Amino acid sequence: MLERTSQRRDNVQTVRSQLATELLLNAFTIVAVVIIARLVLVVLDVNDRIWIGSLVYGLTDPIIDVLLRVPGAQRSVLGGLTLADLTLASVLILFPLGIVATGGASRR
Repeated sequence: MLERTSQRRDNVQTVRSQLATELLLNAFTIVAVVIIARLVLVVLDVNDRIWIGSLVYGLTDPIIDVLLRVPGAQRSVLGGLTLADLTLASVLILFPLGIVATGGASRR
């Protein structure tokens, strides 16, 4: 009887952990799509008068405005692409690397 209760708790905990992981991956995917869309729109010089430009720039401009306060962040790299845009894109690489790097740590 106690074994069944213990197994049920383990199964519930596994399902919750898997659900949390899937939700985190889905959220990261949505953020990544928005960031990549911004990069494409900036390189193609799409302004915010088009609905997709308005949507993407509206979501990412607050973050870019903060990054543009760093000296040198306004330097253009490719067309309208600035170092602030590339810094934002670097999150797409650094976030998963951080998860992998800390994933092996023992939790006691």
